[in-house]
Amino acid sequence: MKVYNNILELIGNTPMVKLNKVTKGIDSDVLVKLEYLNPSGSIKDRIALEMINEAEKAEKLAPGGTIVESSTGNTGIALSFVGTLKGYKVEVYETIPGQVGNEKIKIMRNLGAKVKVITSKDLEWLKEKSVAGAEIELPGRQICLDLEKNDSKVWWARQFSNLYNVKAHNKTGKEILDQTDGKVDVFVASIGTGGTLMGVAEVLKEEIPNIKIIGIQPASSKESMIPGTSYPRSDIKGGIVSDMLERHDLIDEIVRVTDEEAVNMTHRLWKEEGLYAGVSSGANVYVAIKEAKKLGKDKTAVTILPDSIDRYFTEEHYVT
Repeated sequence: MKVYNNILELIGNTPMVKLNKVTKGIDSDVLVKLEYLNPSGSIKDRIALEMINEAEKAEKLAPGGTIVESSTGNTGIALSFVGTLKGYKVEVYETIPGQVGNEKIKIMRNLGAKVKVITSKDLEWLKEKSVAGAEIELPGRQICLDLEKNDSKVWWARQFSNLYNVKAHNKTGKEILDQTDGKVDVFVASIGTGGTLMGVAEVLKEEIPNIKIIGIQPASSKESMIPGTSYPRSDIKGGIVSDMLERHDLIDEIVRVTDEEAVNMTHRLWKEEGLYAGVSSGANVYVAIKEAKKLGKDKTAVTILPDSIDRYFTEEHYVT
């Protein structure tokens, strides 16, 4: 009999599934890793556990401490889940505007977190309603930085620059290698903090030098991410994304996906594949299928289904 000691042991080691109906007529395979089956419903459980464990080891987070983070939702939920179970207070500065963040806010509060909603001047610059987390989280990050500076019991998780975010996804990359027997020709993932793409890419590139690594930005992103170039850095900006883009051997291409493209593919995943994932999953699969069409027989494209359908009952938008 196999019994887990606690729910945190169920983080990671998620299954991988081959797509069938949405890939009809394509000779190559598209495989998806079901990260929405992590306990709190997203891939961010991996980084929450890794970052908190390492903060404890480094004595940056002590009993009775408070974890703070700026989030578009999934990391906030994951930190609320892991942090509360470990006995910490959790405060999340939620940066999704309007109705988009309602489900995520409710989930965090139900898990015991204190949630402060940050309104970003209605984000008038958005050309559509997709949301680039790296750009709208900045006001919340500044609050977190100030809180940490003024209170020794506060630890800011810094998902955007915490290297244990990347290390958590080195493990994701190793799982992908094991599940595919190392036969991956293309890997695709949306870019939020950059942790998933960089962490997985580091492992896959080392084992499969000729693999193509593709990152995705929401079409509404103000700042272009170009592999091999610099990206602005500060105490609240850049971090992992800057590290990733400055490397010349890691990311091969970055593309943009519209809100409509992501939502439409998400609906197809629900109805045709029975995969009840969120809208970033639709964006990932949309690009993976485009790449799979170029590959030919006996080739494989792999991507991630980052979060669950339960984040998108009120409104459906591509959020990183």
